[in-house]
Amino acid sequence: MNNKYKMRAEQFLRGVYGGDPSVVDNLAAEEMVISYPVFKKIYGTYSICGREAVKKFAIQFAKRFTEGQVTLHELIAERNCVIIVWSFCARDTASAGQNSGSNDFQSWGGITLYRFDDSGKIVLEVGEESEPGPFGRLERTYKQH
Repeated sequence: MNNKYKMRAEQFLRGVYGGDPSVVDNLAAEEMVISYPVFKKIYGTYSICGREAVKKFAIQFAKRFTEGQVTLHELIAERNCVIIVWSFCARDTASAGQNSGSNDFQSWGGITLYRFDDSGKIVLEVGEESEPGPFGRLERTYKQH
C-alpha cells in the first residue's frame, strides 16, 4: 500500500508543479486541500480548497512557471501519508519585462505531506518551502564546516 501512495504522491507533485494539471482529476479527492505559507501572500489565505480550485491553481501555476523540473530527494510513506523532500526549478514568465531580466529561472525547495483517503485519493497536501531548498541548505552548511 505504501508504494502505491508513494507513486501517486510523486505523480501528483510532478503533474501539478510540472505542467500536467490532469493529475488533479485523476488523483485528488473532491474535498482536497492544498496549504503552503506562501499562499497567504499570493491568495490572501493559507489554503486552496476543493478539486476545482486545486485544478485552477495547477493550470495557473503551469502558465506562470514553464520548463518546470521537479527533483525528488526523499519519499517516506507511513500508513496513508507520504512525505516528499523536493526541489523545483522553472522559468518564471511573470519576470518578463521586469528589471531582473526576462523569463528568469527560479528555484526553491521544500517538504510536503500528502494524506490519502480510503479510496486512495489525495485529500491533503500541506508543505513548507524555502529558497534554497532543504538539500541546498544542508549542502551550504556542510561546506561551511
